[in-house]
Amino acid sequence: MWYTGTGDKGKTKVPSVGEVWKDSEIVKALGDLDELNSVLGVVSSLYPELSEVIQKLQNDIFSISSEIAGFDMNFSDEKVKGIEELITNYSKELEPLRNFVLPGGHIASSFLHLARAVCRRAERSVVTLLKESKAKEVHAKYLNRLSSLLFVLALVVNKRTNNPNVIWRGKD
Repeated sequence: MWYTGTGDKGKTKVPSVGEVWKDSEIVKALGDLDELNSVLGVVSSLYPELSEVIQKLQNDIFSISSEIAGFDMNFSDEKVKGIEELITNYSKELEPLRNFVLPGGHIASSFLHLARAVCRRAERSVVTLLKESKAKEVHAKYLNRLSSLLFVLALVVNKRTNNPNVIWRGKD
């Protein structure tokens, strides 16, 4: 069966906290992480060259969600170091950035910018849980680095596809 009806009255069960309202902070955070994973799935479909990296990121995001939900996934700073290595490696393809960049260019780049914005929201949601000891510091740290990686990947996709990054002009 594809539905249970158990959430029809606005509540759901999260193993780490039991039954909660669907608008609770923990459900919001889990939803933000799910949305992030979904946007990354779109990127993977649009730009298969990044599929392997994206799938690893998606697995990490599921691990964070699982830990917030109450399961031990042994999520550690090694994952953060992995993100930092990816940023370092992909950054080698880019010139130094001297201006703000508007999201756009290749459609995969645009979706990477969207994923970055969703990642920032997920990070804020996880920080709210962190303050209540319902998430780990490493979860917030990972999401912080991930948003930086997603920005770098957006620039890389535009470069690889010969789509110029649109520079924000500020005051005209």
